[in-house]
Amino acid sequence: MLKVTGKHRCVAGVVALVVVVLMLVVPPGFSTNAQVERRSDRKASGFVHEPQLYRTLFHTVFLLNEEAEEAERAGRTEAAQALRRAFKQEAGLEAEQGVVLDRLAAECEQAVRAVDARARAILAARRANYPDGKLGAGQPPLPPSAELFALQREREAVVLRYRDRLQEAFGPRAWEEFDRRVLARVRAGMRTSRALARGGEGQSGTGNPVPQTPTEAVATGVTLISYDPETGLVTGVATVELDYTAQDWYVGRVTCSLRDGDGNPLASQSAEDTDGDGTVSVIVQMVGQEGLTYGACGEYRLRLGIYDPFCGCCGCYLDPWNFQRAQLIGGGWENWYCLVASGYGPFRTRRSDELYLGRGNVITQARTRVIVRNPRLTRNPIRVSLDSTHLDVTVSVSGSGIRPGDFAVLGITILEGPSSGITFAHPPPPGQEIAIELPERNNTNARFTIGSANTAGDYLLEVRIMDVRRPNGQGGSDSIFDQVTVNDDGVTITLTVTD
Repeated sequence: MLKVTGKHRCVAGVVALVVVVLMLVVPPGFSTNAQVERRSDRKASGFVHEPQLYRTLFHTVFLLNEEAEEAERAGRTEAAQALRRAFKQEAGLEAEQGVVLDRLAAECEQAVRAVDARARAILAARRANYPDGKLGAGQPPLPPSAELFALQREREAVVLRYRDRLQEAFGPRAWEEFDRRVLARVRAGMRTSRALARGGEGQSGTGNPVPQTPTEAVATGVTLISYDPETGLVTGVATVELDYTAQDWYVGRVTCSLRDGDGNPLASQSAEDTDGDGTVSVIVQMVGQEGLTYGACGEYRLRLGIYDPFCGCCGCYLDPWNFQRAQLIGGGWENWYCLVASGYGPFRTRRSDELYLGRGNVITQARTRVIVRNPRLTRNPIRVSLDSTHLDVTVSVSGSGIRPGDFAVLGITILEGPSSGITFAHPPPPGQEIAIELPERNNTNARFTIGSANTAGDYLLEVRIMDVRRPNGQGGSDSIFDQVTVNDDGVTITLTVTD
C-alpha cells in the first residue's frame, strides 16, 4: 500500500533515509557579509560541511515527527510510534534529550522555511526566463544569483545557531557522547574516490553562449535504517534537498529500497521534487522478523531542469557543474551513511535529463534491544577514605527476545583516574562485574558500590553490558549476546574525590 502526502511518500515496505543537497561556491565578483564557513573550505580528507550535517539531522527528525502525526490522525498508532523513535533510538538518546531534539528540530525547520520563502520568490522569477524549461534561440543561461548565494549563507547561519542551541541544551558530557556515537563516526568514516564519466553522454559544446565561471557544486546524500523492537517495524526515510543556486538547474530525485540479508529487494519507492522547493522525501515502513538482517539502499539522482533545443543536432540538457564526473566522498556507521558528491565543472551538456550521483547502503539487525542508560551517583563528590557511594544504572529491554531467567552481565571500568584509587565493595576487584536478571520488557536497575577512595581526583567511570546469558537447564548458562542489540559504548559518569 502506497500513501502519498504532498510529495512525501509512505510505503508499507523498507527503511532508508537519504538527504541530498547541492551547493555552490561564490563566483568571482560576488560577495556577502554572512560569516559562515563556505563549502570550498571542505578538505579532500572528507570533512562534512557543518551546516549540511546539522540540516540533515534536524530535517530528518522533523520529517519523522511530521509523518508520525499524520499516522496518528489516520489511526496507525504503531507506525507513528516507530517513526518517532527512529534515529533517536539508533543515536542512543535519553528520553529528555529526544524531547529537546524534537523541539529544536521543529523550530529550526520553521526558521529555515522563512528563509526558503524569500528564496523561492527569486527562483520563481529566474525560472520564468525559461518557458517550459527551455532556452530560446541565442538565449544564454542566467549567471549565478548573488542574492540566492547570500540567502543560502543566511540559511546555513540559521542551522548553525540551532546546532549551538542543541549543544547547550545537551550539556558538555551528553553532547560529547552524542557527537562520538553519531556525528564523529560519519566524519571519521569519510573516504574519497572519483566517479567515472557516464559513458559518452557529456558534451562540451552548446548551441547557446554559456557563462564559464570557476565554481564547485556539492550533493550530499544520507541513508538511515531503523528497527523498532516494540512494534517490530523497520522504518526509513529518503530525502533529497537542493540548495538555492542549484535549484536553477537541477531537480532532486530519490529511491529508497529495503532488502533482506542477502541483498534481495523487498520493497522500493521513488519520488521527485514536484513543488520546486528543493526537498523531496520518501518514507517506507514494513514489518520485520526478529533475528533477521535488513538493509536499506538509498539512490541519489538529479534531473536536469533546463533544455537547450539548439544544442548540436538534437538538443541537450545543461549540466553546468559537470556532475557526470563528480568526486565522491562517503562514510558513516551501520545505520547511517553519508555521501558527498562534488562537481567542479566545466560546463557540460547531456542527451539524457537524468544524472545518477551514487548510493548508500546501511544495515540493521531485527533484534531485542538491551540498553544500559541513565548513570547516577547517590553521592558525588566523596571524600578520600571517608565516604562511599553507589553508581546506579537503568537497564532497558524492548522487544520479544528475552525469556524468564535471562540475565545481563554488567562491568564497570575506570577510564580515567588512578586505577588503584577506588575500592569496589560489591563486586570485589578484579572482576568488577555483576549479573542482573532481565525483565521480558521494560526496565530494571543495577547497582555498583564504591566502598572508598584513597586518591583525590576525577574518575571517569564506564558501565557497559559485557554479556547477555540464558540458563541452559543444566545449572549453567549460554551466551545469547549475538541475539540482542546492546549499546557497545556503554555509559559514563565522572566521580569526584576530594581530600
